[in-house]
Amino acid sequence: MNIRWSEATESYEFDTGELFGRITPYGDYHGLAGLQHRSDPVNLVRPGNSFLNAEYYIRSGMDRQFLPRQISRSKRTTHELLDDSVVLHFPPEPDYALALDLAYTIQGDTIDLAMTIRPTKDVPDFEIFFASYVCESLDETWVPLVGPDGAREWKKLNNRREVGSLFGVMRDAAQLGLLPAELPDASIEVENQPFSEPILVARDSRRGLALVFLCDPHVTKYLVGQHHGWDTAHDWSFGTALRAGKAFRAVARLVCRPFPDVSRMQDEIATLWDAFAADYLRIMR
Repeated sequence: MNIRWSEATESYEFDTGELFGRITPYGDYHGLAGLQHRSDPVNLVRPGNSFLNAEYYIRSGMDRQFLPRQISRSKRTTHELLDDSVVLHFPPEPDYALALDLAYTIQGDTIDLAMTIRPTKDVPDFEIFFASYVCESLDETWVPLVGPDGAREWKKLNNRREVGSLFGVMRDAAQLGLLPAELPDASIEVENQPFSEPILVARDSRRGLALVFLCDPHVTKYLVGQHHGWDTAHDWSFGTALRAGKAFRAVARLVCRPFPDVSRMQDEIATLWDAFAADYLRIMR
């Protein structure tokens, strides 16, 4: 895998032979700022946006705070290439007093995100929200839900009906009221079935190319997104109670791969999930 820092683009440019793109430590849209599959001519990240972007922090009784964005926009992040991983370091700030590290590891058609938070004070009910702005050529969104019999049941969401509309899929019924309340004019639709696994799939119905977002099996609270007309956000929240001096870690995996047949895609993603869950145990040791 070829990866190098480019002063011209202020990003790490990479080429695995299957995927090429770049990771940037700076700006509102830090993270995976470009991504293209060798089999498809489309840059899957809309220009000026990104995938796997740490967007904001939340805690009970407070509005969301876009602190990761503010830090990266002002170029207070530091970065390094460490053991073939691009690592972005976000320094502590006064409100949350936590240090955030994001490590992006790329291999073949897969990008792993490993997050580490080091808090210096307790933050009950903490959440960190990640966003990925997927270009509109990927016109389908699929999620595995818990069916009436408890088995996995895939559903294609009707989440692109109007600009500004939000969709949400929750871990369980206790999460139903957690979508952002500060967007009163937005149309919000929440699935009445919880997800069976925290997986979001964005797929091009014509070419079959798909982005498969596999999120942490233990701390993902909900999946959510918003249709903007030029892209559709595919997002999620990691949540836990932070304890001073105790690191909080979580992981996500993005697979970019053609899936020409939907039914076979669902079977293959089940296999991808099993591999991710097994790797999770190794990563989190």
